[in-house]
Amino acid sequence: MNTKATGAMRRAAAVSRGLLGRMAPGVERKRARRPGPPPCGTARVLLALALGACGGPPASVRDATASLYVRADTDTTTVVAPRMHLRGRVADVDVDGVYAVDAWSGASIDIRTAASPHVEEFRHEAQAGVGHEWEDVTVSGRYRVSVEPDYVSHGGSGSVVLDLADNDTTLALDAYGGRDDVGRSGDPGVHLAQWRAGGRLSWTQVLDPDTVAAVSWETLGIVGFQASPYRFVAIGGDGTCAGGAPYCVPERVPDERIRNAGTLDVRRSLGEVVSLGVGYRFYVDSWGLVSHAGTLDVAWQVTDTVRLALTYRAAAQGEADFYRPRYFDLQGTGGYVTRDRKLSSMIDQQLGLSATLEEPLDTHSTLTFALRASGTRYDYLAFVGLTEVYALDLTALAGVRFR
Repeated sequence: MNTKATGAMRRAAAVSRGLLGRMAPGVERKRARRPGPPPCGTARVLLALALGACGGPPASVRDATASLYVRADTDTTTVVAPRMHLRGRVADVDVDGVYAVDAWSGASIDIRTAASPHVEEFRHEAQAGVGHEWEDVTVSGRYRVSVEPDYVSHGGSGSVVLDLADNDTTLALDAYGGRDDVGRSGDPGVHLAQWRAGGRLSWTQVLDPDTVAAVSWETLGIVGFQASPYRFVAIGGDGTCAGGAPYCVPERVPDERIRNAGTLDVRRSLGEVVSLGVGYRFYVDSWGLVSHAGTLDVAWQVTDTVRLALTYRAAAQGEADFYRPRYFDLQGTGGYVTRDRKLSSMIDQQLGLSATLEEPLDTHSTLTFALRASGTRYDYLAFVGLTEVYALDLTALAGVRFR
């Protein structure tokens, strides 16, 4: 294989990596073999206290990042979400931890049409993960807990990754599951359970020194309460509970749902510093919802330390079998009623721009700064009271990575 071309592609493809270090679909998943831990520098000593990396058992800090996500939309919803991530290695085991907070506030169409007041709430999330890498096999596991005033979620996942054909082929199998406890603020007697289990199989292939392709399929099964305990649905009237409907009943949806999604992504290097990526996603579930989404992105390695990426995404979906913009009766719905706009037919388009700076501090550490901004337009084709929403998402990240 052309080593120079492959290296150029890796640099160009790296531009499309997520701000939190997550590789975008279709980007090469090859991993360099880990060298031994470097000497403990000043920055490493400060971070290693949590892992005992210096003067204790064989351990080292790999990277530490902090990020801030902010979202605001024209449906009067605002989200502010700081996040911290620490990753290290103890003996031959990779370990990492995440702590995140979501501060959410708003009076969206769901709240307004139910004649409810402005809502503010906080969500706390913690994650812990472990993993081990052999020559061509990597095994990892993760646990996550999320707590809100009226919602508690527990989940676990496991992953096996195989590198084949001199790392030109990568197969990955992910399995996950969890349980959620759904409550209702002001009503301590409400405890509604939801269980979920699923898996994802992906295949990433280096087609030539300049091209990488990836295909995946994911299936998720959900059993239990899946409606909103706060959402009411109008029967008659103009379709909203605030609009003089003769009846308003609690939202009711099926207790079982099977969700399936398939993806196809291709990335190609267009020279030493530019790469182009295209992607397609198909989704279908047992509620009759079908959607199609396509992405196009261009990544540019401006200098050895600066990367830029421009991304466009467009998606369209139909509506669930039992969804109606207005319910005048329950015929043909199986007794189910919903006011969830995510189950209505809609189109969304997003344009995003990201910039990443990676500046070496010394021979053993690199400082990373990243910014991403995106604007999204949602067009609701059959939702009473709302036809379009514009959203702005901003993410800023700072971190340090050790070699």
